[in-house]
Amino acid sequence: MAKFTITDKAAVDPSTTYPAPFATCRGEVTARLMSPPTYPTWLIEADLADGAALQWPDRHGDEAVYVVSGALDVAGRICPADGCVVVEAGVAASARAVGSTRVVHVGPFDADQPTDGLYGAPVPHGHQVHVVGPGGWFASGGRENVVARWFADSTCPTCRVSFFHVARTDGLVKDLPHTHTQDEIIYILGGSVIIGRHEYGPGHAIAIPANIRYTVTTGPNGMAFLNYRRDVSTQAYGKVKPPELEGGIVRGGTEVRDFVGAT
Repeated sequence: MAKFTITDKAAVDPSTTYPAPFATCRGEVTARLMSPPTYPTWLIEADLADGAALQWPDRHGDEAVYVVSGALDVAGRICPADGCVVVEAGVAASARAVGSTRVVHVGPFDADQPTDGLYGAPVPHGHQVHVVGPGGWFASGGRENVVARWFADSTCPTCRVSFFHVARTDGLVKDLPHTHTQDEIIYILGGSVIIGRHEYGPGHAIAIPANIRYTVTTGPNGMAFLNYRRDVSTQAYGKVKPPELEGGIVRGGTEVRDFVGAT
């Protein structure tokens, strides 16, 4: 695979068949697979008609669904825009669109949860569906002058997914060259990011394999993006400074626990 792969929404034909490996959609949907077919994880952007429902069987990995607009009803728990539904591995579930709803859905092709990461294997029982509001489970980013809202950061006892929203209002800020120990997919929601000589705006997905060195410059009008990894990651900067574990609390953040219903 190339160093990284860019997928432009405008270049992807929409499908009325939901392209996830495990979940299906009952009702009217227009969806695009925004990740390379050979990549170990995937990202889908989908527009759901009112009443359309994403449905999970009892065999799938840890998955997450970010609500761009509209809302999702998960057994009476309403996930609003800018919130997220985290469906832990092996849980049969359904999320119904309340009004016209746009989502970004991420997950792995492997239904088995990772067991060899820094946090070890998750607890094999008691899996559930988390409905997390716009405030996130954790908030961090003060050190980096960004706002990071973590919907999951791999520290949950029963899941290992890391999925978070990053925003920066200052333009043309360049971060340090770095690597991550997990494959990741970035999806741009607002503003833009500059990688190399190219600028990418909303509707672009960037798949970056583990241990690929890169740097991101915020676009002139700031940036907002989603970032997904299957398991906890370590960020390394070469000789500039020591590697850092990635997560809400470990990066100097706080636990917000903006849950909808019991979690």
